[in-house]
Amino acid sequence: MQVLQPPSLRRNRALVATIALSFLLLLCSAGLTFHVSRQGVAADELVVHTMEVQRALNETLVTLGGAESGLRGFLLTSSEAFLIPHQEAAELLPRQLARLRELVSDNPAQVANVEAFAPLIEQRLAGIDMALAAHRAGQREQAIAALQRSGLPKLNDIRARIESATQQEQALLIERQNSAADLRDRFTSAVVVMLFACGVLAVFALVSVRRYVATVHESRLRLSFLNAELEQRVQARTEELAKAAEEANRERARAESLLTDVNHRVGNNLALVSSFLTMQQRAVKNPDAARALNAARMRVQAIASAHRKLRLGADFATVKVNEVLGAVLEDISAGLPPGDLIRIQCQVEPLEINARDAVSLGVLTSELVMNAVKHAFAPGESGEVSVVLSHGSNSIPVLEVVDDGVGWHDKHSQETGGLGAKIIDMVARQFGGRPERSARFHDGTAASGQRPGTRIRVSLAKLQIMHAT
Repeated sequence: MQVLQPPSLRRNRALVATIALSFLLLLCSAGLTFHVSRQGVAADELVVHTMEVQRALNETLVTLGGAESGLRGFLLTSSEAFLIPHQEAAELLPRQLARLRELVSDNPAQVANVEAFAPLIEQRLAGIDMALAAHRAGQREQAIAALQRSGLPKLNDIRARIESATQQEQALLIERQNSAADLRDRFTSAVVVMLFACGVLAVFALVSVRRYVATVHESRLRLSFLNAELEQRVQARTEELAKAAEEANRERARAESLLTDVNHRVGNNLALVSSFLTMQQRAVKNPDAARALNAARMRVQAIASAHRKLRLGADFATVKVNEVLGAVLEDISAGLPPGDLIRIQCQVEPLEINARDAVSLGVLTSELVMNAVKHAFAPGESGEVSVVLSHGSNSIPVLEVVDDGVGWHDKHSQETGGLGAKIIDMVARQFGGRPERSARFHDGTAASGQRPGTRIRVSLAKLQIMHAT
């Protein structure tokens, strides 16, 4: 049996010195970490401040551009709806300019830029007001000429000044980001040096300890080596799995984003087509042609609404039907003539269906509701149209559109042969059903003072329900 010799005083001093130096290095590392972290926070705050200035500049330019576009639209169409961006700009721009002055108060160059284009913006708003006044006074040509003569050059001047300020902020942002990166690099280098020194001291301490307890230390070192190797393998495998999972999540998020973007683009493009049809409807003089264009617009708008609400589920193949039909009915309500007293109610369960069926179901619902609005009520007459989608008998989905109007037998006979009825029949057959029309009340009789109304029921046997939430 090996007998351990008593440790010498010299070896004790070396071990104590090693531990003391290691502790001192740890304290220095902690102090350096705290100091550099505070500098890093300050640098990040400067970067965030610069990005806020850029955002404020962009918002100011977008707001002014909206007011300018609204003016052009109003001069071309005389529609008051185009003046909404101008009215909003009159309220937003003073606050945005005040916010800009506050943000750049520490930058004299940017303060000068803001003070240079702020009066131009105020002048341009005043010029827009003058153009509007001239147009309302019947001087439309003079207003357009003023816009082309002075409005566009001034807007270009403002845009150039704001873009110059944005470029200055971009240069400042790059400078501050480089400064933050340089700070992080220096911190990393200092930490690496300290860690290396701590490693050297730790090795020296381990050697000193080994001299005291050779046998025990050797066994512990062997076990520690095996544990460290195993931990490294586990860590390496864990990192590989984490990277694979992160890559899969990124690809999934990218695919979801691309699908959502495609749906939004399709919806926006269809909405643009709807706007073109609206403009064409206003331009035609023939009432029949105007009605046909309006019907086409409403159908295109229904498809656009359904596409814009196609928020795919986790499986990328399902959507919630209440969101899709809710968007379609909201757009129909918004498209009713001003002062119309007809209310549209939506009672749709949050069922998940195949995304491929969402647009067809939206078209079917839109046609049924528009037929009810068109034929169930006299002009200026109030009423209500309810849309219900729920599980029927045998868990088969059933779509019902109920109105409290004049009743099916009193409607115009042309409805049964119109394009809307053909579309309803075609889409209903696609879902394995046919429209069944009856009185609103199941017994066929209405109470005193109540209109009989109409109930249209479509059984959707081929509509696949994934699950209800």
